[in-house]
Amino acid sequence: MTSRADSWLRAGMVAAAIALVALLTFVPPGTNDLWLDAALGRIIWTSGEIPRTLLFPFTEASRFPFTAHEWLSSVTLYSFFRLFGHAHLVFVKGVLGLALFGLCWRLAYRQSANLFATALVALAAMAAANFRFYLRPELFGLFFFVIVLSLLVEFRAGGRWRYLLACVPVALVWTNCHGSFPLALVLAGCFAAGAAAEGLRASPGGRLRASWRTARPYLLCAVAMTCAMLLNPYGANIFRFVWDLTHADFIRSYIYEWTPTLVGPFVGSRGYWAFLVFLGFCAAVLSFGWRSVPPAGALLLLTFGYLALNTQRHIVFFALASVYPLAAAMRGIAPRLFALPPVRTAGLALIVACVGLAMRYGNLYGGFPYYVPPHNFSLLLVEYLDRPRIKGNVLNSYELGSELIYRYYPRLRPAIDSRVDAYGRKYFLEILSLNHDEHALKAFVARYHVDYILLLQRDFDLGIRHMPDLRNDGWRIVFADGQVVLLGRPM
Repeated sequence: MTSRADSWLRAGMVAAAIALVALLTFVPPGTNDLWLDAALGRIIWTSGEIPRTLLFPFTEASRFPFTAHEWLSSVTLYSFFRLFGHAHLVFVKGVLGLALFGLCWRLAYRQSANLFATALVALAAMAAANFRFYLRPELFGLFFFVIVLSLLVEFRAGGRWRYLLACVPVALVWTNCHGSFPLALVLAGCFAAGAAAEGLRASPGGRLRASWRTARPYLLCAVAMTCAMLLNPYGANIFRFVWDLTHADFIRSYIYEWTPTLVGPFVGSRGYWAFLVFLGFCAAVLSFGWRSVPPAGALLLLTFGYLALNTQRHIVFFALASVYPLAAAMRGIAPRLFALPPVRTAGLALIVACVGLAMRYGNLYGGFPYYVPPHNFSLLLVEYLDRPRIKGNVLNSYELGSELIYRYYPRLRPAIDSRVDAYGRKYFLEILSLNHDEHALKAFVARYHVDYILLLQRDFDLGIRHMPDLRNDGWRIVFADGQVVLLGRPM
């Protein structure tokens, strides 16, 4: 292929890659957690204090202790609301998506030194992670994850201590933004173990000494990051909080993002099939280039692969961690493979085909730049609830509590919101049971002077629709839009 034609092919590859990432990430916010994070950020911004209790519910749950471990992300998200408004957050989300892709691209190119290999690896990781690409604190955690991984890779390549030192402030900010911060220590541990293995292999004589010497910088980095992580509003207790959260059985049973990967509701979703395709891509690349993967890269695949198979929310970290070993594996095979013009053309055609699929079917959760599957209040519901006369206590589906809080608290107070871990198993299951136990529901309504019942259409159809005594007590549907049902009764 002529130099001119090859230049056009490279330009087309880059343009198609950017277009695909844009289609995957320039999507309106579609998660209810965003509203709660913004509401908490507003309180922190205006009062200068971090809430220590659940605060918003009209029940005794308002006094339950709450660990606002994502407080810095909440303030950041609230600032996005103030600067751009909810309607324009699609652009914030898209720019963050392109920035994360840029980090993955740089990491991959530093290892593979090949444009086409870089594009395939970085795009594969972004696609596998896309089913959880929402504007929420976890997104900041993904950035910090890739940054720490890149810094560790740079130190391994050049031995410059400034890269390890840079991990410390990143760990500090990460800890105050999202509960995934212990993964920084997992990354450092993988590189320490990988360096130890390389030391053993390089020095047959003084093996233990060489192993310790090569692993020591990463271990010191882990210690320094741990000390930085203690600088948060909760001190060392933040580690216990994260441990308890990740090992709460009832959360793994009821909250979708914590459910197991290979069984349960995640199976059959777009994210599930993307994960399986990504595993196939990893297997194909590693089958040819595994000899080029350093021990640290292999440990990253094993460690985060295990986490991804255990819980579906960890797939995103597995995908991003895989960029380093997959790009390293490509380094040996890419010059021969992509030297063939038909292979380069086929790579471009594959990316263009993915662009077409994204335009036709949306991203990994069905989102388009102009549409996202409804998780927010409809305009009609917002218009209805904006009426000042609508006030009081609202028994609600937990998914609806966050937006109710942001828009209408304290005029309307919910029974629960999406901070399920803070509410605890007993309270959470009690609220769920009200939808199936008419006697308990009527007692709850009377005890807490409930004024409205706001339910997802799904919850209404499964329970309250079949409770005739509520109608006898005066409860009526006052609003319905196909997504939610609002019940009230004459005052």
